[in-house]
Parts: sequence; C-alpha cells; structure tokens
Amino acid sequence: MARPLRSVLLVAVCLLAATVACAEEPPPPPVTTTIPPSAGPTLPAPGVDCPDEAAKGLSIRLTNGAGHSIAAVDLGLGTSGVVLAHQSQGSLCEWLPYGEVLADKGFRVLAFDFAGSGSSTVPEQKTYVEDVRAAVTFLREEGVTKIVIIGASMGATMSVVAAAAIAPPVDGVIALSPPVTFEGVNAERAAPSLRTPALYIAGDTDGDYATYAKALYGATPADWRQQLIVPTPQHGIRLIDAEVQANVLVRNAVEQFLYKNAPLSD
Repeated sequence: MARPLRSVLLVAVCLLAATVACAEEPPPPPVTTTIPPSAGPTLPAPGVDCPDEAAKGLSIRLTNGAGHSIAAVDLGLGTSGVVLAHQSQGSLCEWLPYGEVLADKGFRVLAFDFAGSGSSTVPEQKTYVEDVRAAVTFLREEGVTKIVIIGASMGATMSVVAAAAIAPPVDGVIALSPPVTFEGVNAERAAPSLRTPALYIAGDTDGDYATYAKALYGATPADWRQQLIVPTPQHGIRLIDAEVQANVLVRNAVEQFLYKNAPLSD
C-alpha cells in the first residue's frame, strides 16, 4: 500500500534536517533596538537648566540630518523668524531672555542646543552646521517665510557657515564675537559664498575678536556685509544682555537688521 502523501513529505523533511528534531519550527525572536543613554526618551527636557524660562515657550525636539535629537524652545508667533545659536559650553538657556524680547516684538524665535550641548544628543562627531539647518528647516515647515540666524561666539562661526550652505538662503545672519574658525569649521572660508546680508559685531577690547569680525567682514561680498565694533570687553551673548551702554548700541543694530531683513507682517 502506498504511503499517504503527508507521510512521504514528513520523512523527506526529517531526512533533510537530520541533525534537527523533526518538530514545528519556533517563531523567530522579535527584533529589538537598543537606545543609547544619550539618545531617545532618556534625554532631559529642552531647557532643563532653565525650566522657568523654557516654560515660557514650547519645548520641542528636532532631528538633524545626522539623525541626532536637537533640543529646542519655540517662542512667539508670526512669519518672521529668528534662530538663536549659543556659544561654546553654553546652551539654549543663555538666549531665552533675549528670545522672549524678540518674541514680544512679533518674531517667531527658536533657540536650540547644538548636539553635544544642553539637552541634545551627545554624538561621536559634532554636527554644528546640520544643527543650524535643522532649526531653519523647522521654522520653514511651520510657515515662517523670513529667517535670520543669530549666533554668539562659536555659534556665530557656525551661523555664518550654515547661512552660506543653506538653500534657499536665509534672509540674514548676525555674528556676535565670531571666531574665524572653531573645531575645524572655517567661517572665513565660507563667507565669500554668502548670498544674504551679514552683520558682524564684536567688542574692541575683547581679545582678538574685533580682528576676527573684521576678517569675516572683509571676506564677505561687499553687497552683503555690515560690521559694528563697540567699545566694550563683553563677549558673545554678553553683547546683548550686559547692562552696559554698548549693549544698547548692539541691540539697536540687531533689531534694525531684523526689521529690515525679516520685516514683520501686518
């Protein structure tokens, strides 16, 4: 008598898998992804070091082109925007007081932490320019049509390089106490490619930073450049928030630049 077809098939399977018990194969294990401590939900809230200030805006997270999580605080409304880039060893917290001032004046403001700073991802390699680009992209996706980037010290260097790289171009860049280079990122090399208004500001007794600002001014196409050297030793963000006379000159110059290049809608 011929064997039933099922029995024949079973014998064949068992012969092919002689070293494996002839039983139903268990389902494959689930695929899991390990999230490193520096990424994902374990990251602290944006503005964790200044919760009272951060609470005045909307805390958000952006993903940059390298896949890093970038912490940010979104302030204000409108279609004229400002991206605020902090200085070395700083965070978005240093910008929030002035960010609130600009938001009250009618600007949409985004202050963010560079990757490796504040509440953002800690990467193996810094992604400065991509971090600025992520902030600009967010505002554009939110309907902001005019954007100026303002950076302090290290953030100023990165703002100039990002402004030269982002397409379509932003509507302006302001560099407060900008180093010519920082960790291999060269703003003087990028400045000739700028196709947007640029304002370089430094204190005349702040070490070599007035010289750096003048070098970047000189490297920027003549149609796009402005500079302001003020009588003060204050550096970076302190040019904005210091209670000194030079701070009035700087704020006036910054706000005139904003009103001209990112005018508020009616």
